[in-house]
Amino acid sequence: MKYFNRDSLDYNFSDKVVAGLVLNGSDAKALRVNGVQFKGAKVEVINGIPTALNLEITPYKYSQNQEKDKSGERKLLLNSKEIAKLQSYRNQKYMMIPIAIFLQGIWFKMEIGIGRKMRKFEKREKIKEKEFRGDARE
Repeated sequence: MKYFNRDSLDYNFSDKVVAGLVLNGSDAKALRVNGVQFKGAKVEVINGIPTALNLEITPYKYSQNQEKDKSGERKLLLNSKEIAKLQSYRNQKYMMIPIAIFLQGIWFKMEIGIGRKMRKFEKREKIKEKEFRGDARE
């Protein structure tokens, strides 16, 4: 099971990091059944804690507690070296975008891409390269 962020195709990633995702029980169940919305999702380091913002997990309809987390903020599990690396990239004006959420064993992990957004001419060049190689997919 893997959920992919379509918006991540608009970025050139210089580095990728895999982080654990902090979820409660109903969120984990909802991820297994419903999925996730990446619309406008990004990763920020707030007070030394890496956090995924605007990550909307559709609520599980059979959960007992009907309280819904409207903020879409989820904490990420990283070690101190990786957090320092994220902060240094952020100081260099790089964007941190969630690329995918996947299961690794019984744990949900998030792949984070660190890079810059492509400009229109860079996107066109990428498409031309694909067509030139002959493996352009619609």
